[in-house]
Amino acid sequence: MGILVSALPFVAIGLTAAQADYSEQYEKIAVAVSSVQTCEQLGYTIDREGLVAWTKQAQQSAMASGLSESEARARLEQAVNAQHAADLERFADAKRMEHSEEAVARNNRLWRSRCSGLAEEPMSAAYFTKAGD
Repeated sequence: MGILVSALPFVAIGLTAAQADYSEQYEKIAVAVSSVQTCEQLGYTIDREGLVAWTKQAQQSAMASGLSESEARARLEQAVNAQHAADLERFADAKRMEHSEEAVARNNRLWRSRCSGLAEEPMSAAYFTKAGD
């Protein structure tokens, strides 16, 4: 339960993709980046360099939509920080409820489902691979 999510290295380097709306990309990137450590603990291999490239592509997409570089970066950081805060709250809730087998099982299912979803989602699948797949 004491998993820390380190999203800032990804945000500091850049942003991602061109076809999808950059806001949607930012939300998906935020979920992906904030899930890295937990998914690794669940047996997924994460292409961190690929995630960095994805974030750079999203930033370029946002800038092509008319945002300045600083606005594009700020909006991505906002999305990542919001997701990170939500995940930290989820971990805190799980920690408070660790005496409940049902709550622990529910939290574990949530993370297995999230990581599996990231491995299957077209935008993030290239960066999340389940060991043995």
